[in-house]
Amino acid sequence: MNQENTTSAFNGYKLLQMLIRGFKRLWIFALILTVALGALMGLRAWRGYTPSYTASVTFTVYTTGTLQSSTQTFNTATAEQMAKTFPYILTSGALSEIIREDLNLATLPSISAYAVDDTNFLDLMVTGRDPQLCYDVLQSVIKNYPKVAEMVVGPTVLELVDDSGVPTEPTNSRQWINQAKRGVLLGLLISVAAMLAYGYVKATIMGREDMEAASNAKYLGSLPRIVRKRRTKESRAPILLQNEEDRAYQDAFRLINLRVEKHLRKCNGKVLLVTSAIPGEGKTTVAFNLASGFVRQGKRVLLMDCDLRNPSVYDMTGQEVCDGIGEYLRGKIKKKNALEKLLHTPEGEQVPDVIYAGKAGSTSPELLGSEQFQKLMDVLRERYDIIIIDTPPCSMLADVSELADQVDCAMLVVRQNFASRASVVGSLTTLSEYDIPVAGYVINAFAGALGTGLGYGYGYGYGYGYGYGYGYGSYSYGKYGYGSYGSGKKSDKNADKKAEKKTT
Repeated sequence: MNQENTTSAFNGYKLLQMLIRGFKRLWIFALILTVALGALMGLRAWRGYTPSYTASVTFTVYTTGTLQSSTQTFNTATAEQMAKTFPYILTSGALSEIIREDLNLATLPSISAYAVDDTNFLDLMVTGRDPQLCYDVLQSVIKNYPKVAEMVVGPTVLELVDDSGVPTEPTNSRQWINQAKRGVLLGLLISVAAMLAYGYVKATIMGREDMEAASNAKYLGSLPRIVRKRRTKESRAPILLQNEEDRAYQDAFRLINLRVEKHLRKCNGKVLLVTSAIPGEGKTTVAFNLASGFVRQGKRVLLMDCDLRNPSVYDMTGQEVCDGIGEYLRGKIKKKNALEKLLHTPEGEQVPDVIYAGKAGSTSPELLGSEQFQKLMDVLRERYDIIIIDTPPCSMLADVSELADQVDCAMLVVRQNFASRASVVGSLTTLSEYDIPVAGYVINAFAGALGTGLGYGYGYGYGYGYGYGYGYGSYSYGKYGYGSYGSGKKSDKNADKKAEKKTT
Protein backbone atom coordinates (compact mmCIF):
# COMPACT_ATOMS: atom_id res chain seq x y z
CA MET A 1 0.00 0.00 0.00
CA ASN A 2 2.81 2.39 0.91
CA GLN A 3 4.58 1.57 -2.33
CA GLU A 4 1.42 2.38 -4.30
CA ASN A 5 1.09 5.71 -2.49
CA THR A 6 4.73 6.52 -3.15
CA THR A 7 4.38 5.66 -6.84
CA SER A 8 1.24 7.76 -7.10
CA ALA A 9 2.96 10.70 -5.42
CA PHE A 10 5.97 10.28 -7.67
CA ASN A 11 3.82 10.25 -10.81
CA GLY A 12 1.92 13.28 -9.56
CA TYR A 13 5.16 15.08 -8.87
CA LYS A 14 6.48 14.30 -12.36
CA LEU A 15 3.24 15.53 -13.89
CA LEU A 16 3.51 18.74 -11.89
CA GLN A 17 7.11 19.12 -13.00
CA MET A 18 6.12 18.75 -16.65
CA LEU A 19 3.40 21.35 -16.19
CA ILE A 20 5.76 23.80 -14.47
CA ARG A 21 8.41 23.26 -17.14
CA GLY A 22 5.86 23.89 -19.87
CA PHE A 23 4.45 26.94 -18.06
CA LYS A 24 7.87 28.57 -17.80
CA ARG A 25 8.35 28.15 -21.52
CA LEU A 26 4.83 28.67 -22.88
CA TRP A 27 3.10 31.04 -20.47
CA ILE A 28 3.11 33.90 -22.99
CA PHE A 29 1.63 31.60 -25.63
CA ALA A 30 -0.99 30.43 -23.11
CA LEU A 31 -1.92 34.00 -22.21
CA ILE A 32 -2.26 35.10 -25.84
CA LEU A 33 -4.22 31.99 -26.81
CA THR A 34 -6.61 32.28 -23.86
CA VAL A 35 -7.33 35.97 -24.43
CA ALA A 36 -7.64 35.47 -28.19
CA LEU A 37 -10.09 32.56 -27.93
CA GLY A 38 -12.15 34.35 -25.30
CA ALA A 39 -12.34 37.50 -27.41
CA LEU A 40 -13.02 35.58 -30.63
CA MET A 41 -15.87 33.49 -29.23
CA GLY A 42 -17.33 36.48 -27.39
CA LEU A 43 -17.24 38.61 -30.55
CA ARG A 44 -18.72 35.81 -32.59
CA ALA A 45 -21.60 35.46 -30.14
CA TRP A 46 -22.16 39.23 -30.12
CA ARG A 47 -22.19 39.57 -33.89
CA GLY A 48 -24.19 36.40 -34.42
CA TYR A 49 -26.93 37.39 -31.97
CA THR A 50 -30.46 37.08 -33.33
CA PRO A 51 -33.32 38.33 -31.13
CA SER A 52 -36.17 35.92 -30.51
CA TYR A 53 -39.72 36.93 -29.54
CA THR A 54 -42.44 34.89 -27.85
CA ALA A 55 -46.14 35.61 -28.03
CA SER A 56 -48.12 33.73 -25.40
CA VAL A 57 -51.64 33.30 -24.18
CA THR A 58 -53.27 31.44 -21.29
CA PHE A 59 -56.81 30.13 -21.57
CA THR A 60 -59.14 27.69 -19.83
CA VAL A 61 -60.54 24.63 -21.49
CA TYR A 62 -63.96 23.16 -20.99
CA THR A 63 -66.27 20.98 -23.00
CA THR A 64 -69.84 21.64 -23.93
CA GLY A 65 -72.63 19.76 -22.16
CA THR A 66 -70.60 19.11 -19.00
CA LEU A 67 -72.33 18.75 -15.65
CA GLN A 68 -71.57 21.61 -13.24
CA SER A 69 -70.52 19.27 -10.45
CA SER A 70 -67.87 17.61 -12.55
CA THR A 71 -66.73 20.58 -14.63
CA GLN A 72 -63.43 21.18 -12.79
CA THR A 73 -62.31 17.55 -12.88
CA PHE A 74 -63.32 16.97 -16.45
CA ASN A 75 -61.89 20.25 -17.75
CA THR A 76 -58.56 19.64 -16.01
CA ALA A 77 -58.30 16.27 -17.67
CA THR A 78 -59.31 17.86 -20.96
CA ALA A 79 -56.57 20.51 -20.69
CA GLU A 80 -53.94 17.90 -19.90
CA GLN A 81 -55.19 15.73 -22.76
CA MET A 82 -55.10 18.69 -25.17
CA ALA A 83 -51.53 19.57 -24.13
CA LYS A 84 -50.40 15.98 -24.64
CA THR A 85 -52.06 15.68 -28.03
CA PHE A 86 -51.05 19.13 -29.24
CA PRO A 87 -47.57 18.12 -30.58
CA TYR A 88 -49.15 15.19 -32.40
CA ILE A 89 -51.88 17.37 -33.87
CA LEU A 90 -49.30 19.96 -34.94
CA THR A 91 -46.81 17.55 -36.48
CA SER A 92 -49.52 15.59 -38.22
CA GLY A 93 -49.92 18.50 -40.56
CA ALA A 94 -53.59 19.11 -40.00
CA LEU A 95 -53.31 22.22 -37.81
CA SER A 96 -50.16 23.60 -39.40
CA GLU A 97 -51.72 23.32 -42.85
CA ILE A 98 -54.79 25.24 -41.70
CA ILE A 99 -52.64 27.99 -40.14
CA ARG A 100 -50.44 28.35 -43.24
CA GLU A 101 -53.51 28.70 -45.42
CA ASP A 102 -55.09 31.14 -42.95
CA LEU A 103 -52.01 33.41 -42.90
CA ASN A 104 -50.65 32.56 -46.35
CA LEU A 105 -47.29 31.41 -44.93
CA ALA A 106 -44.77 28.93 -46.28
CA THR A 107 -43.26 28.07 -42.92
CA LEU A 108 -44.37 28.54 -39.32
CA PRO A 109 -42.44 29.69 -36.25
CA SER A 110 -42.10 27.39 -33.23
CA ILE A 111 -45.43 26.54 -31.56
CA SER A 112 -45.79 24.84 -28.17
CA ALA A 113 -48.46 24.23 -25.54
CA TYR A 114 -48.22 23.27 -21.86
CA ALA A 115 -50.94 22.35 -19.38
CA VAL A 116 -50.62 23.92 -15.94
CA ASP A 117 -50.53 21.09 -13.38
CA ASP A 118 -53.77 20.31 -11.58
CA THR A 119 -55.67 23.05 -13.43
CA ASN A 120 -57.68 23.45 -16.59
CA PHE A 121 -55.31 26.17 -17.84
CA LEU A 122 -53.42 25.75 -21.08
CA ASP A 123 -50.42 27.95 -22.01
CA LEU A 124 -49.90 28.42 -25.71
CA MET A 125 -46.66 30.02 -27.04
CA VAL A 126 -45.32 30.96 -30.45
CA THR A 127 -41.62 31.85 -30.77
CA GLY A 128 -39.84 33.42 -33.74
CA ARG A 129 -37.83 36.36 -35.03
CA ASP A 130 -40.82 38.52 -36.09
CA PRO A 131 -42.89 39.58 -33.07
CA GLN A 132 -45.98 40.52 -35.15
CA LEU A 133 -45.87 37.25 -37.03
CA CYS A 134 -45.63 35.32 -33.77
CA TYR A 135 -48.74 37.09 -32.47
CA ASP A 136 -50.67 36.50 -35.70
CA VAL A 137 -49.81 32.80 -35.65
CA LEU A 138 -50.88 32.62 -32.02
CA GLN A 139 -54.30 34.08 -32.84
CA SER A 140 -54.68 31.67 -35.75
CA VAL A 141 -53.87 28.73 -33.48
CA ILE A 142 -56.47 29.85 -30.94
CA LYS A 143 -59.03 30.17 -33.70
CA ASN A 144 -58.33 26.89 -35.47
CA TYR A 145 -57.06 24.60 -32.70
CA PRO A 146 -60.49 23.58 -31.31
CA LYS A 147 -61.56 22.41 -34.76
CA VAL A 148 -58.68 19.99 -35.01
CA ALA A 149 -58.74 18.99 -31.31
CA GLU A 150 -62.44 18.10 -31.54
CA MET A 151 -61.53 15.01 -33.54
CA VAL A 152 -59.34 13.79 -30.67
CA VAL A 153 -60.84 14.98 -27.37
CA GLY A 154 -64.31 15.99 -28.47
CA PRO A 155 -66.02 19.41 -28.62
CA THR A 156 -63.99 21.97 -26.66
CA VAL A 157 -64.15 25.67 -25.92
CA LEU A 158 -61.12 27.90 -25.25
CA GLU A 159 -61.77 30.81 -22.93
CA LEU A 160 -59.05 33.50 -22.93
CA VAL A 161 -57.53 34.31 -19.53
CA ASP A 162 -54.39 36.29 -20.36
CA ASP A 163 -53.07 37.62 -23.65
CA SER A 164 -49.53 39.07 -23.72
CA GLY A 165 -50.17 40.87 -26.96
CA VAL A 166 -47.48 41.59 -29.53
CA PRO A 167 -44.11 41.01 -27.79
CA THR A 168 -41.87 44.09 -27.58
CA GLU A 169 -38.79 42.64 -25.90
CA PRO A 170 -36.78 39.62 -27.07
CA THR A 171 -36.93 36.62 -24.81
CA ASN A 172 -33.29 35.69 -25.43
CA SER A 173 -30.33 37.81 -24.35
CA ARG A 174 -26.90 38.22 -25.83
CA GLN A 175 -24.78 35.32 -24.55
CA TRP A 176 -21.42 36.81 -25.51
CA ILE A 177 -20.16 36.82 -21.93
CA ASN A 178 -20.83 33.11 -21.48
CA GLN A 179 -19.28 32.41 -24.87
CA ALA A 180 -16.23 34.48 -23.95
CA LYS A 181 -15.91 32.45 -20.75
CA ARG A 182 -16.10 29.27 -22.78
CA GLY A 183 -13.39 30.61 -25.06
CA VAL A 184 -11.17 31.38 -22.07
CA LEU A 185 -11.77 27.89 -20.67
CA LEU A 186 -11.00 26.33 -24.04
CA GLY A 187 -7.80 28.38 -24.27
CA LEU A 188 -6.77 27.25 -20.80
CA LEU A 189 -7.41 23.60 -21.64
CA ILE A 190 -5.41 23.84 -24.87
CA SER A 191 -2.62 25.68 -23.03
CA VAL A 192 -2.43 23.06 -20.29
CA ALA A 193 -2.34 20.30 -22.90
CA ALA A 194 0.43 22.14 -24.78
CA MET A 195 2.38 22.67 -21.55
CA LEU A 196 2.12 19.02 -20.62
CA ALA A 197 3.15 17.98 -24.13
CA TYR A 198 6.14 20.31 -24.01
CA GLY A 199 6.99 19.17 -20.50
CA TYR A 200 6.82 15.55 -21.64
CA VAL A 201 9.09 16.18 -24.63
CA LYS A 202 11.50 18.13 -22.43
CA ALA A 203 11.08 15.79 -19.47
CA THR A 204 14.28 15.25 -17.55
CA ILE A 205 15.60 12.09 -15.98
CA MET A 206 14.61 11.96 -12.32
CA GLY A 207 15.99 8.57 -11.44
CA ARG A 208 16.47 4.96 -12.33
CA GLU A 209 12.81 4.40 -13.20
CA ASP A 210 12.93 7.08 -15.89
CA MET A 211 16.07 5.59 -17.40
CA GLU A 212 14.60 2.09 -17.41
CA ALA A 213 11.53 3.45 -19.18
CA ALA A 214 13.65 5.27 -21.75
CA SER A 215 16.38 2.72 -22.46
CA ASN A 216 17.79 -0.68 -21.57
CA ALA A 217 21.16 0.70 -20.44
CA LYS A 218 22.58 -0.87 -17.29
CA TYR A 219 22.32 1.00 -14.02
CA LEU A 220 25.72 1.48 -12.35
CA GLY A 221 24.70 3.56 -9.35
CA SER A 222 23.58 6.94 -8.05
CA LEU A 223 25.81 9.62 -6.58
CA PRO A 224 24.11 11.61 -3.81
CA ARG A 225 23.84 15.34 -4.02
CA ILE A 226 26.27 17.17 -1.74
CA VAL A 227 25.12 20.59 -0.59
CA ARG A 228 27.73 23.05 0.58
CA LYS A 229 27.51 26.59 1.81
CA ARG A 230 27.38 29.03 -1.01
CA ARG A 231 29.71 31.93 -1.69
CA THR A 232 32.61 30.41 0.12
CA LYS A 233 35.96 29.32 -1.20
CA GLU A 234 35.21 25.71 -0.27
CA SER A 235 31.87 25.70 -2.09
CA ARG A 236 33.69 26.40 -5.35
CA ALA A 237 36.26 23.68 -4.90
CA PRO A 238 35.78 20.52 -6.98
CA ILE A 239 34.37 17.52 -5.16
CA LEU A 240 37.30 15.12 -4.91
CA LEU A 241 36.82 11.63 -3.61
CA GLN A 242 40.02 11.68 -1.57
CA ASN A 243 38.89 14.86 0.21
CA GLU A 244 35.21 14.07 0.56
CA GLU A 245 34.17 12.94 4.04
CA ASP A 246 30.59 12.08 3.18
CA ARG A 247 30.21 8.35 3.72
CA ALA A 248 27.27 7.95 1.35
CA TYR A 249 29.22 9.57 -1.47
CA GLN A 250 32.22 7.33 -0.87
CA ASP A 251 30.08 4.20 -0.70
CA ALA A 252 28.27 5.14 -3.91
CA PHE A 253 31.56 5.51 -5.77
CA ARG A 254 32.89 2.27 -4.34
CA LEU A 255 29.88 0.44 -5.76
CA ILE A 256 30.23 2.16 -9.15
CA ASN A 257 33.93 1.27 -9.28
CA LEU A 258 33.16 -2.38 -8.60
CA ARG A 259 30.51 -2.53 -11.32
CA VAL A 260 32.68 -0.76 -13.90
CA GLU A 261 35.63 -3.01 -13.09
CA LYS A 262 33.41 -6.08 -13.45
CA HIS A 263 32.28 -4.90 -16.87
CA LEU A 264 35.85 -4.19 -18.00
CA ARG A 265 36.93 -7.66 -16.95
CA LYS A 266 33.98 -9.18 -18.74
CA CYS A 267 34.78 -7.44 -22.02
CA ASN A 268 38.54 -7.81 -21.46
CA GLY A 269 38.93 -4.05 -21.80
CA LYS A 270 41.00 -1.29 -20.30
CA VAL A 271 39.74 1.96 -21.81
CA LEU A 272 36.53 3.55 -20.48
CA LEU A 273 34.99 6.59 -22.12
CA VAL A 274 33.04 8.90 -19.78
CA THR A 275 30.54 11.27 -21.35
CA SER A 276 27.18 12.93 -20.82
CA ALA A 277 24.27 14.21 -22.88
CA ILE A 278 24.81 17.94 -22.32
CA PRO A 279 27.30 20.16 -20.46
CA GLY A 280 26.94 20.61 -16.72
CA GLU A 281 26.12 17.04 -15.72
CA GLY A 282 29.38 16.50 -13.82
CA LYS A 283 31.07 14.00 -16.11
CA THR A 284 34.58 15.37 -15.43
CA THR A 285 34.08 15.16 -11.67
CA VAL A 286 32.75 11.63 -12.00
CA ALA A 287 35.60 10.61 -14.34
CA PHE A 288 38.28 11.94 -11.98
CA ASN A 289 36.77 10.39 -8.87
CA LEU A 290 36.20 7.11 -10.68
CA ALA A 291 39.88 7.06 -11.59
CA SER A 292 40.82 7.90 -8.00
CA GLY A 293 38.69 5.01 -6.80
CA PHE A 294 40.62 2.60 -9.01
CA VAL A 295 43.90 4.02 -7.67
CA ARG A 296 42.67 3.18 -4.17
CA GLN A 297 42.37 -0.41 -5.32
CA GLY A 298 46.05 -0.40 -6.22
CA LYS A 299 45.59 -0.17 -9.98
CA ARG A 300 47.67 1.83 -12.42
CA VAL A 301 45.19 4.40 -13.72
CA LEU A 302 45.39 7.15 -16.30
CA LEU A 303 42.84 9.93 -16.81
CA MET A 304 42.89 11.54 -20.27
CA ASP A 305 41.14 14.81 -20.98
CA CYS A 306 40.04 14.53 -24.60
CA ASP A 307 37.67 17.47 -24.41
CA LEU A 308 39.91 19.54 -26.65
CA ARG A 309 37.51 22.42 -27.04
CA ASN A 310 36.78 22.99 -23.38
CA PRO A 311 39.21 21.11 -21.11
CA SER A 312 38.17 20.92 -17.46
CA VAL A 313 40.44 18.36 -15.78
CA TYR A 314 42.75 21.26 -14.93
CA ASP A 315 40.32 22.32 -12.22
CA MET A 316 40.26 18.84 -10.74
CA THR A 317 43.99 18.94 -10.04
CA GLY A 318 44.67 22.66 -9.73
CA GLN A 319 47.07 22.48 -12.67
CA GLU A 320 47.73 25.58 -14.72
CA VAL A 321 47.00 25.30 -18.43
CA CYS A 322 49.85 23.42 -20.07
CA ASP A 323 50.67 21.48 -23.22
CA GLY A 324 48.62 18.35 -23.59
CA ILE A 325 47.18 15.90 -26.06
CA GLY A 326 46.29 18.70 -28.46
CA GLU A 327 49.87 19.90 -28.75
CA TYR A 328 51.14 16.32 -28.87
CA LEU A 329 48.96 15.44 -31.86
CA ARG A 330 50.07 18.60 -33.65
CA GLY A 331 53.74 17.78 -33.10
CA LYS A 332 54.33 20.71 -30.79
CA ILE A 333 55.98 18.45 -28.21
CA LYS A 334 59.42 17.19 -29.17
CA LYS A 335 59.46 13.47 -29.86
CA LYS A 336 62.30 12.84 -27.42
CA ASN A 337 60.64 11.90 -24.14
CA ALA A 338 57.35 13.21 -25.56
CA LEU A 339 55.25 10.75 -23.56
CA GLU A 340 56.98 11.62 -20.30
CA LYS A 341 56.32 15.29 -20.96
CA LEU A 342 52.71 14.49 -21.70
CA LEU A 343 52.11 12.52 -18.47
CA HIS A 344 51.47 14.36 -15.21
CA THR A 345 51.17 13.06 -11.68
CA PRO A 346 49.09 15.53 -9.63
CA GLU A 347 49.95 16.26 -6.03
CA GLY A 348 48.08 14.31 -3.41
CA GLU A 349 47.44 10.73 -2.48
CA GLN A 350 45.39 8.21 -4.43
CA VAL A 351 45.14 10.32 -7.58
CA PRO A 352 45.58 9.00 -11.13
CA ASP A 353 48.15 10.02 -13.68
CA VAL A 354 46.74 12.63 -16.02
CA ILE A 355 47.15 13.62 -19.65
CA TYR A 356 45.65 17.06 -20.06
CA ALA A 357 43.86 18.26 -23.18
CA GLY A 358 46.18 21.20 -23.70
CA LYS A 359 45.13 24.70 -24.59
CA ALA A 360 41.47 25.02 -25.47
CA GLY A 361 40.95 24.90 -29.21
CA SER A 362 44.62 24.18 -29.85
CA THR A 363 43.83 21.38 -32.28
CA SER A 364 41.04 19.84 -34.26
CA PRO A 365 39.24 16.92 -32.56
CA GLU A 366 39.57 14.98 -35.82
CA LEU A 367 43.19 14.27 -34.85
CA LEU A 368 41.86 11.97 -32.12
CA GLY A 369 41.15 9.51 -34.90
CA SER A 370 44.66 9.77 -36.34
CA GLU A 371 47.25 7.02 -36.53
CA GLN A 372 49.44 8.97 -34.13
CA PHE A 373 46.78 8.86 -31.46
CA GLN A 374 46.30 5.13 -32.05
CA LYS A 375 50.01 4.51 -31.49
CA LEU A 376 49.87 6.56 -28.30
CA MET A 377 46.94 4.48 -27.03
CA ASP A 378 48.82 1.26 -27.80
CA VAL A 379 51.69 2.42 -25.59
CA LEU A 380 49.36 3.57 -22.80
CA ARG A 381 47.48 0.27 -22.79
CA GLU A 382 50.75 -1.51 -22.03
CA ARG A 383 51.58 0.85 -19.20
CA TYR A 384 48.21 1.19 -17.39
CA ASP A 385 45.57 -1.16 -16.04
CA ILE A 386 42.69 1.25 -16.65
CA ILE A 387 42.45 4.34 -18.85
CA ILE A 388 39.53 6.72 -18.37
CA ILE A 389 38.85 9.23 -21.13
CA ASP A 390 36.84 12.38 -20.44
CA THR A 391 35.04 13.52 -23.61
CA PRO A 392 32.63 16.26 -24.66
CA PRO A 393 28.86 15.65 -24.41
CA CYS A 394 28.07 13.14 -27.13
CA SER A 395 24.61 14.44 -27.99
CA MET A 396 26.10 17.75 -29.12
CA LEU A 397 29.16 16.80 -31.11
CA ALA A 398 30.61 13.93 -33.05
CA ASP A 399 33.95 14.01 -31.20
CA VAL A 400 33.10 10.68 -29.60
CA SER A 401 33.18 9.07 -33.03
CA GLU A 402 36.90 9.84 -33.33
CA LEU A 403 37.57 7.78 -30.21
CA ALA A 404 35.31 4.86 -31.09
CA ASP A 405 38.15 2.61 -32.25
CA GLN A 406 40.27 3.29 -29.15
CA VAL A 407 37.79 2.68 -26.34
CA ASP A 408 36.39 -0.58 -25.02
CA CYS A 409 33.19 0.76 -23.49
CA ALA A 410 31.46 3.94 -22.37
CA MET A 411 29.73 5.24 -19.27
CA LEU A 412 27.04 7.93 -19.43
CA VAL A 413 26.73 10.45 -16.61
CA VAL A 414 23.13 11.61 -16.17
CA ARG A 415 22.49 14.42 -13.74
CA GLN A 416 19.10 14.26 -12.05
CA ASN A 417 16.50 16.70 -13.38
CA PHE A 418 18.95 18.32 -15.78
CA ALA A 419 19.17 16.91 -19.30
CA SER A 420 16.02 16.12 -21.24
CA ARG A 421 15.04 12.50 -21.67
CA ALA A 422 15.31 12.94 -25.44
CA SER A 423 18.93 14.13 -25.21
CA VAL A 424 19.88 11.24 -22.92
CA VAL A 425 18.29 8.69 -25.24
CA GLY A 426 19.97 10.45 -28.16
CA SER A 427 23.35 10.11 -26.45
CA LEU A 428 22.87 6.38 -25.96
CA THR A 429 21.81 6.09 -29.59
CA THR A 430 24.93 7.97 -30.68
CA LEU A 431 27.17 5.61 -28.76
CA SER A 432 25.37 2.66 -30.31
CA GLU A 433 25.76 4.10 -33.81
CA TYR A 434 29.51 4.36 -33.26
CA ASP A 435 29.61 0.74 -32.05
CA ILE A 436 30.76 1.76 -28.58
CA PRO A 437 29.45 -0.72 -25.98
CA VAL A 438 27.74 1.04 -23.08
CA ALA A 439 28.85 -0.23 -19.68
CA GLY A 440 25.96 1.67 -18.09
CA TYR A 441 24.91 4.99 -16.66
CA VAL A 442 25.37 6.85 -13.39
CA ILE A 443 22.71 9.13 -11.88
CA ASN A 444 24.59 12.18 -10.65
CA ALA A 445 23.53 14.72 -7.99
CA PHE A 446 20.68 12.45 -6.92
CA ALA A 447 18.43 14.14 -4.36
CA GLY A 448 15.74 11.53 -3.89
CA ALA A 449 12.99 10.04 -6.02
CA LEU A 450 10.64 12.96 -5.48
CA GLY A 451 13.31 15.60 -5.82
CA THR A 452 12.46 16.86 -2.35
CA GLY A 453 16.01 17.77 -1.49
CA LEU A 454 16.32 14.83 0.85
CA GLY A 455 19.72 13.21 0.86
CA TYR A 456 22.58 14.97 -0.82
CA GLY A 457 23.32 16.99 -3.87
CA TYR A 458 26.09 18.83 -5.47
CA GLY A 459 26.67 21.32 -8.05
CA TYR A 460 27.37 25.01 -7.96
CA GLY A 461 29.63 24.79 -10.99
CA TYR A 462 32.63 22.82 -9.75
CA GLY A 463 34.40 23.18 -13.06
CA TYR A 464 31.73 21.50 -15.11
CA GLY A 465 28.95 24.05 -15.12
CA TYR A 466 30.36 25.82 -18.15
CA GLY A 467 28.74 26.71 -21.42
CA TYR A 468 30.19 24.80 -24.32
CA GLY A 469 31.52 26.99 -27.06
CA TYR A 470 31.47 24.43 -29.80
CA GLY A 471 31.37 25.72 -33.33
CA TYR A 472 33.52 26.59 -36.28
CA GLY A 473 34.06 29.81 -38.10
CA SER A 474 31.25 32.26 -37.58
CA TYR A 475 28.99 29.64 -36.03
CA SER A 476 29.12 28.88 -32.36
CA TYR A 477 27.09 26.78 -30.00
CA GLY A 478 26.40 28.77 -26.90
CA LYS A 479 28.44 31.80 -25.96
CA TYR A 480 31.80 30.97 -27.46
CA GLY A 481 33.02 29.85 -30.86
CA TYR A 482 35.80 27.45 -31.69
CA GLY A 483 39.18 28.78 -30.64
CA SER A 484 37.71 31.90 -29.05
CA TYR A 485 39.09 31.34 -25.59
CA GLY A 486 42.54 30.48 -24.44
CA SER A 487 41.86 28.21 -21.51
CA GLY A 488 39.19 26.40 -19.62
CA LYS A 489 39.83 28.52 -16.52
CA LYS A 490 38.10 31.62 -17.71
CA SER A 491 35.06 29.86 -19.05
CA ASP A 492 34.76 27.85 -15.86
CA LYS A 493 34.82 30.98 -13.72
CA ASN A 494 32.03 32.48 -15.74
CA ALA A 495 30.18 29.21 -15.55
CA ASP A 496 30.58 29.06 -11.78
CA LYS A 497 28.93 32.45 -11.50
CA LYS A 498 26.13 31.40 -13.82
CA ALA A 499 25.64 28.09 -12.05
CA GLU A 500 25.60 29.72 -8.61
CA LYS A 501 23.15 32.36 -9.79
CA LYS A 502 20.95 29.70 -11.34
CA THR A 503 21.03 27.60 -8.18
CA THR A 504 20.15 30.63 -6.04
